[in-house]
Amino acid sequence: MSDSSTTLFAGQTALVTGASRGIGRAIALELAQHGARLACVATRAENAAGTVAAIVDAGGSARAYGCRVERGDEVRALFEAVAAELGPVDVLVNNAGVSKPMATLDMTEASWDEHMDVNAKSIFLCAQAAARQMQATGGGVIVNIGSILGRNAFPATLGYCTSKAAVDHMTRVLAIEWARYGIRVNCIAPGYVDTDMIEGLEQDGKLAAADLVRRTPQRRLGTADEIAHAVRFVASRDAAFMTGETLVIDGGWTAFGFYQRRGS
Repeated sequence: MSDSSTTLFAGQTALVTGASRGIGRAIALELAQHGARLACVATRAENAAGTVAAIVDAGGSARAYGCRVERGDEVRALFEAVAAELGPVDVLVNNAGVSKPMATLDMTEASWDEHMDVNAKSIFLCAQAAARQMQATGGGVIVNIGSILGRNAFPATLGYCTSKAAVDHMTRVLAIEWARYGIRVNCIAPGYVDTDMIEGLEQDGKLAAADLVRRTPQRRLGTADEIAHAVRFVASRDAAFMTGETLVIDGGWTAFGFYQRRGS
């Protein structure tokens, strides 16, 4: 990395799920910039190749891994491979997730299962695998990527809201259970961020970005880099006494509760 980069995570192995694009890609790049060796995880390894290339081109160290993070056998194999090739995981960022809005009356059992498996079950599986390595090495950090919809209700998003609420509470349970092992567990809950996921939902007619901007007190969407900066802080020794917390980064969305007139 460049000489101007800091070394907050020098000598550490960081694993980021959903690292192929959007927030996950930004997080991987941020941690690599600050000295971490990156395990960039996507459903297929080739999907994370671009993120790895960007890290390596900047002088960092990274490898791509394929894993369906809702599958326990694949998660166990993933963590074994990363430990053998990069070293035991010191920082885990559980970022992988799906959002497929639909009216609850139209929601299928398969859609419910997909949201719960990818958004919640995967965090249990990856956190457990990481904690076993961290317990053996004296500690580590887990950062779960939740959502403001884990605490704010939104119509036609039952699977997403419920699964993200589970992430919020799971974070607290893991934090108090694993503190004795030197493992910190926190959650970042982004608001609406300008990513290809939002673009895709807008193209499908599921939402309008202009409406999201108007509803957000800062009058803009967030950026993936802004979420990555928060992850870097929470994962670093600067936040050493912080565990079991959910940090909301949403431009004021959650705080804002007043009626807003059209055009105001």
